[in-house]
Amino acid sequence: MSSYIALTCSALARSIYGMAAASPHIITVRLFDQGLHNTPGNLRQMLQAAVDAVEPGEADAILLVYGICGTSTLGVRTRHTPLVMPRAHDCITLYLGSRERYEEEFNAHPGTYWYSADYLERSKSGGGLGASLPGVIDNVYEDYVARYGKDNADYLMEVMGEWGKHYTRAVFIDTDQGDTEQFERIAHTQAQQRGWLYERKQGNRRLLEQLISGEWSDDEFLVVPPGHVLRQASDSGLIKAVPE
Repeated sequence: MSSYIALTCSALARSIYGMAAASPHIITVRLFDQGLHNTPGNLRQMLQAAVDAVEPGEADAILLVYGICGTSTLGVRTRHTPLVMPRAHDCITLYLGSRERYEEEFNAHPGTYWYSADYLERSKSGGGLGASLPGVIDNVYEDYVARYGKDNADYLMEVMGEWGKHYTRAVFIDTDQGDTEQFERIAHTQAQQRGWLYERKQGNRRLLEQLISGEWSDDEFLVVPPGHVLRQASDSGLIKAVPE
């Protein structure tokens, strides 16, 4: 039996808590607000603080349940406890179950706006993730919601024409976590209002399950040893560990 500390985005809370409960290992889950990915520097600082707060011998490994997430995880370093992270672009990869499936979807439909029940139930804006494109539009929308409320934010974005310009498809990912009907209805309604193609796809939790269970194949996970920092790689591995 091993002991892991899982640092995870709240958009994956249901999946991670469920797997932690069923795991033969001791899993301590520490959640971070899903909106933090809109400010990569802030999220990086919070993740680094959480890694630094782990005492020597407190855990066998720290599980970073994130993707690169717009550079949010790049630069995170570990002093004494190994850090394990999926080789993933963002949480959409973790929802879909593999980097290959993510890339297939991106290549076929780069202008995709993604939804999941896990994300929607904790979304302040009631929207999804524009993960197939840079997060600029999502940042603008979140800012409008915070300042003017959701209805006014929707109106302003429609007036600006941003939704129609950048996105053409909405996809709801079913992650098999509870009753998803109300959340799928939100996704479908938003797709109709914005004139997007709507699709529903089945999620796959294999990457998350392997991460929690300690099955870290080198082609899908990176183990960052103590004294190393997380950096982006130029090859298909996406990320690498570099000595400090």
